[in-house]
Amino acid sequence: MSSLEALLALPGAAIALQAAGSLIAVLLVFLLVRALDLGGDVRITDEAEARALAEAARCGFEPVEVALDRARIGALLRNRAGEVMLIRRHGARFAARVLSSHAGVRLDRGFLTLSTDDAHFGSITLDLGEKAQVWAASLRRLGARK
Repeated sequence: MSSLEALLALPGAAIALQAAGSLIAVLLVFLLVRALDLGGDVRITDEAEARALAEAARCGFEPVEVALDRARIGALLRNRAGEVMLIRRHGARFAARVLSSHAGVRLDRGFLTLSTDDAHFGSITLDLGEKAQVWAASLRRLGARK
């Protein structure tokens, strides 16, 4: 009888080996996720990053005004032409849309809830603090949804 067979003959040894194998597998998956830099808590670090995200979303979009959410999960940016881009966290990345109307905008104190015509984009509530009222008023200029 080999030593492995003798070990497996002990009560609970097979369960212990299975548990150890599972633990090793979980640790390997954890290391792989860390190595690939997957998941995590993705946030917009500053206005410069928000500007870079806007440029990456639409070439030539040069913001002149930026409002970052206090939690850094989204941002509103306006260019010289008056177009407003909404950037929001989408999983471990960011997604952006240019707002076409003010119909999906709701103001509640320092919070501004925005939705777009794109159902897949969803809605987001940004904590803009004192800037929320100013942005809500300026978004009324975008016109009514058709």
